[in-house]
Amino acid sequence: MDLLTKLQEDMKVALKAGQKERLAVIRMLLSDVKNIDLAPKKTTAEEAVAAYGKKLRKSIEEYDKYGKTQEVQKLRGELAIVDSYLPQKLSPEKTATLVEEFLSKNSFTDKHAGQATGMFMKAHGGSVDPATASALIRQKLAGK
Repeated sequence: MDLLTKLQEDMKVALKAGQKERLAVIRMLLSDVKNIDLAPKKTTAEEAVAAYGKKLRKSIEEYDKYGKTQEVQKLRGELAIVDSYLPQKLSPEKTATLVEEFLSKNSFTDKHAGQATGMFMKAHGGSVDPATASALIRQKLAGK
C-alpha cells in the first residue's frame, strides 16, 4: 500500500473515531503529498512527509526556546503522528557502529568532516538520522 492510500485510509479511521488532532495532522500530510506534483523539484510522498516533520521539529525548537510548553507538547504529539508514517531510523548505537565501519574504511581528517558526512549519508541516507550521524563523525574525527 502506498503512502497516499495509507493516509486516506487512516483519515477515514480517525474521522470515524473522532480523533481530531490525528485527523488534522493526516489532512495536512495528505495535502502535502497531493501537492508534490506542483513542486518545482520532484519529490516522493515520503520526502513530503519528512519535510513536514522537519518543519515541526524546527517549530518545537523555537517554541521551546521561548518557554511555550503547551505548544511544544502539542507539536510533539503531531510529530509522533508524522513519524509513524516515516521509515524508522536506526538507533544511535547502530549508527555509531556504521560510522566506525565507514571511518575505518576511509581516511578523513577533522578538516574533511563535511565530506565524510556527505559520503556517509549517500551510503546510508534513509536509514540514519543525519544530525546524529554528523555529530558522531565530527566527534570521531576530532578524536583521531
